[in-house]
Amino acid sequence: MTRHRIHLLLPLAVLACNQPEAAPYPDEPNAASSSRSSPAATSSSAPATPSGPQAQLADMDHRTPVPLQPMMAWHQKQNMMDHLVAIQRITDGLARDDWDAVAEASKLIESSPQMQQMCQHMGAGAEGFTKLALAFHSRADAIGNAAEAKDGKAVLEATAHTLEACTSCHATYKQDIVDAATWQARTGSVHDPSKVHVR
Repeated sequence: MTRHRIHLLLPLAVLACNQPEAAPYPDEPNAASSSRSSPAATSSSAPATPSGPQAQLADMDHRTPVPLQPMMAWHQKQNMMDHLVAIQRITDGLARDDWDAVAEASKLIESSPQMQQMCQHMGAGAEGFTKLALAFHSRADAIGNAAEAKDGKAVLEATAHTLEACTSCHATYKQDIVDAATWQARTGSVHDPSKVHVR
């Protein structure tokens, strides 16, 4: 492994946009139980208004909100951590010229029908989110292909291209935690936990 290639890998690790075998995602509580346990989940579908430091942060963060119920938001964060682990394993495998390790790690972020369904469900309330999310996963397909060809330069290029979609998505969107009634009003659909169980 040349010193030049190692230097190329360092920025990729910094830019990486979810840790395998994370805790299982429990079913979303129904609206009735949510209204009993959370003051934000009332009969009104209006989202809670942040106050104090939260309001200050909201004023500074002008990214497009992606409405998500709490369990959905947590699952999405787990996915982001899984993505980081996948990128770390890809760069580690590349540093050791371990092509099997690179190919295996890329499978964690490659596209699939299940991944497509999850991205569509998560992005139902934010225009353009699903397109960027799917671009991240479809670009990751090229990492595994390059690993099979044992082409280190192509692996680096495909990984950088994948992270470009990842960082663009994070620069554009932010999570907006809402109750079940608000999520349904914004998306026109009812949350189905089975659509986000991709592991």
